[in-house]
Amino acid sequence: MEIRELWKKHPLYKQGKVELVPTDWVWKYWGRDVSPEADLMDGTIVDMDTLWENILEEGLHQPLIMRVGLKNKKFRLEAGNHRIQLFHKHGVRMIPLTVQVREECGPHLDDVMTDATHNFDIGDDLKITQITDEYMRPGEVFKDLSR
Repeated sequence: MEIRELWKKHPLYKQGKVELVPTDWVWKYWGRDVSPEADLMDGTIVDMDTLWENILEEGLHQPLIMRVGLKNKKFRLEAGNHRIQLFHKHGVRMIPLTVQVREECGPHLDDVMTDATHNFDIGDDLKITQITDEYMRPGEVFKDLSR
C-alpha cells in the first residue's frame, strides 16, 4: 500500500520543518479519548473507515503535529489523533510529523486542535530549552528521535 505524499507540498515541509518518524513512536502519544469521528480537509465529518479510504484515494495532505510546552513541560499529539490510529492499524511504518513549540501545551488552551484531553510529561527527552522557531523537525526537539 502506498499513500501519496502530498504533505511534501505543505509549506512546513518546504521550510524543512517536517520529517518522517516511526509510527510506533507517535502511537505512544495519541489521545485515547479523541472523538470517534474524524474530519476531512473540507470539514466533512466521517467515520474511521471513510477517513482511511479518503487517505488512500486522495493521499496525505498534512503532517501530524506534536505540540510541546517548554514552560509546563508537557507535550501531546495535537493534530493527527485519528490518522495515527489508522496508520498503526494498517501497518504504515513511517509518518510525517512536525513539532509546534509553545510555552504551554495541553487541553486547557484556547487554540487546541483536538477534543482529546491527553497530555504527557516531557521528562528528559527535550533537546531544546527555548523557543527559536514555532515549528521544528522532531529530531531537533526530541532526543530519542535524533539521527
